[in-house]
Amino acid sequence: MSQPTETSQVLENKKTIKWLQRLKDESWEAELLVSAIAIFGTFQLFGLVEWITNRYIELLPVEQYKYGYFIVFMGLLAVSILVSMFVIHFFLRAYWIGLVGLNSVFPEYGVEDSAYSKIYTEKILGILPKQEETIQKVDELCSVIFSAAFTILLIYSYLALTLSIYMLIYNLLSEYVNTYILLAPAVLIGVLLVFQTIFGIIGNLKQFKNNVVIQTWLFKVVKWVSMVTYGPLYKYLLQVSMVFGSNFKKKKSLVYLVLLFFVSGMCVAVVKVNDTNIFYLIKQDVHYADQMHLSYYYDQNPDNFFLVTPQIQSDIIEGKTVKLFIPIFNNERNYQDNACGEYVDDKQQQMVKNKILARKFYLERYHKYHTVKLNGAIVNINFLKKNHQTSEQFGMVGFIDKELLQKGKNTIEVTKTLGDVREYNWSIPFYFQPSSGISQ
Repeated sequence: MSQPTETSQVLENKKTIKWLQRLKDESWEAELLVSAIAIFGTFQLFGLVEWITNRYIELLPVEQYKYGYFIVFMGLLAVSILVSMFVIHFFLRAYWIGLVGLNSVFPEYGVEDSAYSKIYTEKILGILPKQEETIQKVDELCSVIFSAAFTILLIYSYLALTLSIYMLIYNLLSEYVNTYILLAPAVLIGVLLVFQTIFGIIGNLKQFKNNVVIQTWLFKVVKWVSMVTYGPLYKYLLQVSMVFGSNFKKKKSLVYLVLLFFVSGMCVAVVKVNDTNIFYLIKQDVHYADQMHLSYYYDQNPDNFFLVTPQIQSDIIEGKTVKLFIPIFNNERNYQDNACGEYVDDKQQQMVKNKILARKFYLERYHKYHTVKLNGAIVNINFLKKNHQTSEQFGMVGFIDKELLQKGKNTIEVTKTLGDVREYNWSIPFYFQPSSGISQ
């Protein structure tokens, strides 16, 4: 009775093996299609990284900007590596298809039919690899690139999501829960990472590779850290890393090539970071009075969808009043409350009246931590609340009368003071050309 069961099981296994082998043999078709789609898709991820960066600038307390920088820069790095590896994969797979086609027509190198002399041909062929060997290596490299690229994407996505949720919870509970309690999870993860590093170094020393105690503890620490940092994905991510690690000695050159592609992704990140506001999270740009930044002028940068600097309408004002827009981020409310207090409803007033008074109070709060100077002299501007016409950011807008401007070069200096945490200074140079009939 058991024999038919074993036979059917063997047949089933053979079918599975054949199917898997066929999938391996024909996987290049799916890889090429997915690679083309992935190249397009991953290029769109640069926009997502920029959007997340702007949201962090808008919402995170200034003191936590450095953590936001870590998240978004690692995201940019991950996306850059993905783009780099998918582009490389696409060209390598196309090269592989060309080699396979060439091999089907000319399976072997020709010596007798060579257009060159026999001696020269034999010497050249002596330093060249066989076609089958090159085809095999390129095929292996293409397959490895795919797994490595998606592993990076999974690792970053999970870590970024986890850290973002953690910072959100931290900020929501910081007023009600002791800071040490809120920092406990981060400290625990940090301690585990330190232990993993220590055991990783010790465990890979030659004299300890056969030490049961150390190797067992290394396994436990890696498992715990992976469970904490990678969550439900830890087994799948460990699986990929162990495939590379356990075959390192056999496929060293392959692993080194993948690492080289990682470096190419880093180069892409260095180039792309200048197209974002990521550096705003860790350093304050120096704005000199003799330098005209494009972000200062609406007509020079009309497609800017997130402003981090004040803005006027143009670098050349011709007989018009200067319109000054200053963006105000949501995180500034924390510093407004500390410096200016909060509005308290007057119970003797009606609801509508209280609402009007509250709006006036909050507008005056914005005035208090902003200072505007024109050519070195403080200018009193009656600001109004306004959303920017392009970026739709909330801010305040004010107007500087043309009578206060001097013919030729003028400079508007804007200072935003966020308590004792940070002070921002911008110098906006522009040229004023009076209309005919206007005397100076």
